[in-house]
Amino acid sequence: MATDPVEILNRQNAEIAQIRGYVDLTEEAKNKRIAEVTARARAEYAEAREAGERERAERLTRTRKAVFRVPVSATATDAEEAQIHAAFRSAYNDVSAAPASPESPEQAQEELQRLLQQAERTGDKLLARATYHRGIDLGAQSVVDAYLLPRPAESTRWAAYTTAHQEARESQGLGGLLERSLAARAFSSEAAG
Repeated sequence: MATDPVEILNRQNAEIAQIRGYVDLTEEAKNKRIAEVTARARAEYAEAREAGERERAERLTRTRKAVFRVPVSATATDAEEAQIHAAFRSAYNDVSAAPASPESPEQAQEELQRLLQQAERTGDKLLARATYHRGIDLGAQSVVDAYLLPRPAESTRWAAYTTAHQEARESQGLGGLLERSLAARAFSSEAAG
């Protein structure tokens, strides 16, 4: 099955041109076959769009989990895992409270940078990660970049997440709406043809 709307439309147009070229068919028979081809192409396009949306949503969920997960050793017991998560929540709450009432967004970013530097200096991985997550929440890109710089694996996960997020947003935005509208118009104009 084709997934590209242009490919689906081109195949539909080729089939319709072939049907119109049949000299032994009546106009009514041609129109019936054209309607069948158009209905099949519309259904294929709708299925391809749904599959694309599902795939984008799954990729966004998967990459979001990779970015925001709290690393826990595979050998950690349930109790140890609960302690790690509690410690992370505590660190995140501390980070969230620190720039809670700054006079400006720049001040919040400076405070997050200070906390990240402290975490890096002391080797506090959970505080560093909590600061990184808070930096993401506040859109403090310099904090995010500072956290990711010495962590190439985390940087790769962040890049995958931002790409997936952008694709999902674009598919729901004006571009996606325009694509769906143009495709609907193209498929319906061929049926009327």
